[in-house]
Amino acid sequence: MSEIFLGLLDLQGRILAAGRPVETAFLAVDMVHSVLPYRQAALWSGSDGMVALSGAATVEGGAPYVLWLGQVLRSLSPLTAPRIVTAGDLKPGLAEDWADWLPQYALALPLDGEILLYARDEAFAGQDVALLAHIAALVRVSRQALAPRTGIRERFRSLDGRRSRLITAAAVLAALFPVTGSVLAPADAVPAHPVVVRAPLDGVVDRIAVQPNALVAEGQDLFALDSTQLSGKLDVARSQWATAEAEYRQTAQAMVFDAKAKAQVAILSGKVQEKAAEVRLLEGQLARIAVKSPRAGVAVFDDAAEWIGKPVAVGEKVMAVSDETDTEVEAWVAVADIGEVRPGAPLTLFLNTAPLSPVRATVRSVAYEASARPDGTIAHRVRAALAGGEAKPRLGLKGTARIDGDTVPLVWWLFRKPLATMRQYAGL
Repeated sequence: MSEIFLGLLDLQGRILAAGRPVETAFLAVDMVHSVLPYRQAALWSGSDGMVALSGAATVEGGAPYVLWLGQVLRSLSPLTAPRIVTAGDLKPGLAEDWADWLPQYALALPLDGEILLYARDEAFAGQDVALLAHIAALVRVSRQALAPRTGIRERFRSLDGRRSRLITAAAVLAALFPVTGSVLAPADAVPAHPVVVRAPLDGVVDRIAVQPNALVAEGQDLFALDSTQLSGKLDVARSQWATAEAEYRQTAQAMVFDAKAKAQVAILSGKVQEKAAEVRLLEGQLARIAVKSPRAGVAVFDDAAEWIGKPVAVGEKVMAVSDETDTEVEAWVAVADIGEVRPGAPLTLFLNTAPLSPVRATVRSVAYEASARPDGTIAHRVRAALAGGEAKPRLGLKGTARIDGDTVPLVWWLFRKPLATMRQYAGL
């Protein structure tokens, strides 16, 4: 009796120390023999079929013995308590082959979806059943503890009912937890009140006197148009004016002796005034081809080389002059996210140069129509005025803007984009 007890303790320790379910299955069908003799043993699972056989390193799923024994154990399932099985307990089709595969007596033990079977020639006494039932309980606990649980159903199955209900309630509350919907968009600091400098007349840009983003003073030269055409017209107009004046003087002198000359004086006088006005117009245009800065600030325009030699029309914008600190935020919101943005919404700008010092602003306007950006993407332009007391970022600084929207449940915030994508492609 003491040898059985010591053997049981050793087997129990080895079962509890097993690191994989297959190790537990091997101990259950092969090593129990050291505690209680038997001829054959098998471990069968309702989902995986035959798991282990005594005396076999592997299980051949198509072997006749395995197929027959699987049918026998399936006929006993579901099994809720230890059961002694003989050939008389089976259907005639299975009972006929009992003598070919198993000894006279077998003991089936339930393992929560699995069955552990021991068979021998001697009948199982009550103490034998109790001992094997204890071993089966150890095997069941070990296999459940070592079995991987990856699905939600398996994880909840391992919890008691109360904890499952608490976790479900917590998940529902978390899904309904209100959060502020927000969108992210690239943004930069742009002039808030720029003074636009336009071409004063039709012509070709001859030179750019300043560099992009350079500080300029009031009255400083910014750019100039080509004067070749105007200078030529002015020379011709001055010559015509001088000729008209000479004709006028000659006719005025001849008027004393010639009655016909008296009638020509008024006509020639008007012609002189016309040529003089043309000269003054061209002189005024020639004086305006050099454009000066209307205020002190920063010259905002693209590469100067792109403007030189470019024809411009009167009133066409060439550059702008803005105060370096008089800035606001310009963000480009993707078409899919524009529905979350409204005028008056809070905007937070995280500058690339100072990501830990966000700048607060309020959305001032949202473009109704999307436009193409220089990088080829289509987005809506959003302008936001900086909040009072905020340090205005320097003109041209870039970063990322977060625009806050309405308060929505967490589950909607998480699944809004996946649902929108699913609806676009699947029409659901």
